[in-house]
Amino acid sequence: MSTESTGAAEPGAAAAVPSEPPTAIPPAPTEAPASATADAPSDTLSEASEASEASEPTEQTAPAEGFEQTEGFEQVETLAAGEEPTRRKRKLGVGALLLIAVVAGPVIGGAIGYGIQAARPATPLPELVAPKLTYSAERVDPKALAAAGPQPLNIDGDLRELLIKRPDGTKDLFLGDGDGWMTADDQAETFGDSAEAFNNLLSSGFRRQAAVGWSVDDTQYRVNLMQYKPESAAGAISAMVPRTSGMDLSKIPGNDDSMVMVAQEATTYARSTEKYYWAEALARKGTVLMFVSVHSKNPVDRSQLEDIAKRQWERLA
Repeated sequence: MSTESTGAAEPGAAAAVPSEPPTAIPPAPTEAPASATADAPSDTLSEASEASEASEPTEQTAPAEGFEQTEGFEQVETLAAGEEPTRRKRKLGVGALLLIAVVAGPVIGGAIGYGIQAARPATPLPELVAPKLTYSAERVDPKALAAAGPQPLNIDGDLRELLIKRPDGTKDLFLGDGDGWMTADDQAETFGDSAEAFNNLLSSGFRRQAAVGWSVDDTQYRVNLMQYKPESAAGAISAMVPRTSGMDLSKIPGNDDSMVMVAQEATTYARSTEKYYWAEALARKGTVLMFVSVHSKNPVDRSQLEDIAKRQWERLA
């Protein structure tokens, strides 16, 4: 029984060792008094376990006397007191030195240059010399001054003054309102599809048109000067050139950029069954398109058309 009692106390003491810190020194085991072992041989294992449980909290909460803290605990206490550990000083690298040289170099050089320039005497600047304005003592006539300057193009004025006169003995066709001007809708009425022609005129940059017309027997003559906007003149005038298939082509005498077209066969009017022969002469000056048209029941005389177109071009040019 005494052997079991002693052996039961030792496991209790051995179980208390792992709960302590790794660096702590375990306390010296206490020997049970001999009198207790001899006088109480009949103690059970429960008494030994109670003794071991009573000894465990004492070893965990209160360390044994003479316990010394290690170097790690001393360092923790030092940091808690507010002392900073010594750090190793970093040395400037090559890149940092180059960056400092790049930044400081221009600043130092500029300061030295400014100091040198400030020490020099000021250089006087030359005086500003401006010509004296003079005015004519005589009054200038505005009309005479305008006449002496560059003259505007004749096509920028009244286009009706550039039209040839209607031959004597001929019948006036009274184109448009009879004042020599034709609007876009007046010109569109001369085509079979008036609505489409009207839209084409407006979309092509039509500006204004002057016209004169006359008739002799069964032949009608029309001379037109159509002006377009500058930005759309070239395209609009090119679109006015009709198809040349079945046409006899030539040029206006003295104008290589012109075109004379004479139909070889008769054509039916758009709004009737009556047949007619037609011919046209086209020429351009700036933003103005000159075209002369002839409609007749008989084949058109080419020479007569070329003569009318030549006289009109001479007035326009």
